[in-house]
Amino acid sequence: MKVYRFSVQAGYEWVVAVNHADFEVFRGFDGTIRIAGWRPVRVKLVRQDEGGKPYAESDFPWLGEHAPVMRPRAVDVLRATLGEDGEMLPLDCPEADLKVLNVLRVVDALDLERSKLVRFPSTGRIMTVESHIFHAERLRGVKVFKVPELLRTEAFVTDEVVKLVESSGLKGVGFRLVWDEASARQRV
Repeated sequence: MKVYRFSVQAGYEWVVAVNHADFEVFRGFDGTIRIAGWRPVRVKLVRQDEGGKPYAESDFPWLGEHAPVMRPRAVDVLRATLGEDGEMLPLDCPEADLKVLNVLRVVDALDLERSKLVRFPSTGRIMTVESHIFHAERLRGVKVFKVPELLRTEAFVTDEVVKLVESSGLKGVGFRLVWDEASARQRV
């Protein structure tokens, strides 16, 4: 098993909340089902860089690794695979039909003893993870997940999702490998 996180792809469009305060809505995704009371957040596409150079259209316009945004093609490809691990919430975007993935599966799978963590000195909370180590047995059958310690910052996917995205030809999405079970076993 391998675990990845979403990675921004240079040259592809972004999506931003029209009201900057609405970014907190996405950071608040904590594994709780939201669809019943969901009010679509108003967003806009960023289609060019600061110098006016156009960005390519993406099946995953970048918002952040904690809340992946998808166009209909990506939703169609991933909906069945993600199953109950996440819900697709509509966004209010006049330029495109976009949905944001609210990851519902929260798994206590990060090995806090073996991962290399940087903590805030004042609170002890995790600032960043320099090297992820996961409890593989807790991730069997999981496709997309968050860990309790990093709810606001990262959504993870397993290799099954990455392979599906790559074989489907979806564009503008990247993944960064953060953990490989086979390599981890060899180091033990």
